[in-house]
Amino acid sequence: MAPARNFIEISSLSEDAMAYERKRPSLDWLALWIVFSAWSSLSGWVLSYLSELNPAGIVCSYLLFAGGVIVFRSHFQVSHVQPMQRIFRSRFFVPKLWLLLAILAFVGGLAYAPNNYDYLTYRFSRVLNWSADRGWSWISTVNDRMNYSGTGFEWLMVPPLVLFKTDRLFFLINFVSYLFLPGLVFAVFSRLGVSRRISWWWMWIFPCGYCYILQAASAGNDSIAAVYLLAALFYLFKAQGSAPSKNLLISCLAIALMTGVKASNLPLALPWLILFLFHGKDVLAKVRPAFLALIFCFAAPASFLPTALLNIHYTGDFAGDPHNTGKMKLANPMMGVAGNLLQMANDNLEPPVFPGSVDWRPLLPADLKADLLRDFPRLGLHWGELQIEEEAGVGLGIVFFAGLFILVGIRERMSDPSLVVIRSRQAVAVLAGALIAWLAYLGKMGSEATSRLIAAYYPLLIACVLVLVSLDGRSVRRRIFDWVGVVVMLSAFPLVILSPARPLFPVESVADLMSKCHAPAGLIERYNQVYQVYAGRAEAFKEFADTLPASERVVGFLQRGNDPAASLWRPFGSKKVIEVTPDDSAEKVKAEGIRFVVVGQDALDYRYQTTATALAAKWSASVVKEKNIVLTAHRGPETWYLLSL
Repeated sequence: MAPARNFIEISSLSEDAMAYERKRPSLDWLALWIVFSAWSSLSGWVLSYLSELNPAGIVCSYLLFAGGVIVFRSHFQVSHVQPMQRIFRSRFFVPKLWLLLAILAFVGGLAYAPNNYDYLTYRFSRVLNWSADRGWSWISTVNDRMNYSGTGFEWLMVPPLVLFKTDRLFFLINFVSYLFLPGLVFAVFSRLGVSRRISWWWMWIFPCGYCYILQAASAGNDSIAAVYLLAALFYLFKAQGSAPSKNLLISCLAIALMTGVKASNLPLALPWLILFLFHGKDVLAKVRPAFLALIFCFAAPASFLPTALLNIHYTGDFAGDPHNTGKMKLANPMMGVAGNLLQMANDNLEPPVFPGSVDWRPLLPADLKADLLRDFPRLGLHWGELQIEEEAGVGLGIVFFAGLFILVGIRERMSDPSLVVIRSRQAVAVLAGALIAWLAYLGKMGSEATSRLIAAYYPLLIACVLVLVSLDGRSVRRRIFDWVGVVVMLSAFPLVILSPARPLFPVESVADLMSKCHAPAGLIERYNQVYQVYAGRAEAFKEFADTLPASERVVGFLQRGNDPAASLWRPFGSKKVIEVTPDDSAEKVKAEGIRFVVVGQDALDYRYQTTATALAAKWSASVVKEKNIVLTAHRGPETWYLLSL
């Protein structure tokens, strides 16, 4: 839990909090984590270039990193750290709730293998391909996201996979990052002009946002970008004072890492650039030109730049999808803003637990619905029974808490019209840049998962609200903030405990209890289906993998374009999965060393308009095994075959 101690600069909260103010040297865990993340990206690209992405290359790389940390250890120390345990021993109840949530998330991550769907379908599969190819490679696949997506999170996955042949440690990437979130929220919010007392409340409330707590121990790669963004701003603020070279370096690395995780975060570089423009001249005057070159050489590999250049090389488009096959690029910005706002409202007003599923699209006016379906094809306005990490936004609790601040702010202005609000030009400019970045995203990208994809945007959007209402610290002394704040945090507990990805309760026992209590048959069936799908998703093709001879080193895979092939690679490091298509000849398939092919009937129907029988006849193959597999609850059972050539 050491990283969580970093940057908790609490003061002016109460007489008790003032007693915590103490200076003592401590390791700058956040700076170390940022440098480690950037080193992982740099190491991944360099080892790929050398075709040495293997255990020996990984060990040498990280031994070199450890040596560098030892040599420059004095640069990783800070003297303004508030010990977290002092807060937990205090009379404050809210931090203890956050700690309990973090512990529950950790237990879930420790108990279950990662089963995030995007992770299984393309992000983990691409890492498995790179490790098999001893370096990054452009993969022959119908799932284009394996090639054109940002690589920042994946380079952090490479070391534990290559060294330990397991995916059970991947959750630590998000969990370690999550521990930094409270302190970063306080540090950045207070520097943007938000009252320290209000910042203290939000440092505990904000990490309880559903997308953050649900991804705290998962293999999702959305929430980690929020930590990188806040760290970039925090160190840029610090660069205006002491150690400008070190702080500028870490700030640049953090903003580069934010873009390297997801290209959709690129607009968020704008508020960082605006903050840099305010004091960049003074900072640069204290930094040597050679050091600036070092910053670029270190930050560029951590950013989206290498992926963008490769995308241009292979597809002609920096984003890697020149024909918009993913249907996420929007041609009509107005419909993009409208659709994304509706999607955000839908997802962030959805209760954490709901008695049934609802589709809101039929309620839209006919003309608006027609325009949205034409210009925003991936719009999905529906509620499910439970918020899940693949769709969750910041959540109803955070929206309600922010609304409370707005209402109290309006009331205070009405009761005292002469109240003068002084806002920093710097803070206003940075937050205006954040709003412009958000609007740029809304106008250009359209997805049913918008609320999750903009996880990095929420901190500055919330800060905008708090700066606009401009409440002072006395406002949150009202009892209503205590009650509402605790309720907001408690609303996240059911999601962490009931999450189908990592349930922290006896699933089968509850199913038996529901049967004994004569619960509706449809409810029991839905309950069993959802939890069984998540429980088996990480090893969806285990029966096929077990059927293969132990000596088999290559497996063919024929998929629709969004199917989780990761389980076919097990045990990791012993097999390679190569995608094939019905257009390939039997000779070509065999030339790859493939003797067995896993084939999805949905892929044959949807993408190739053929049948398993016709494919088997073309390849002179036989069906070894046929099985119905449920990969997602909403798609239901799908027929899969194991063919032997």
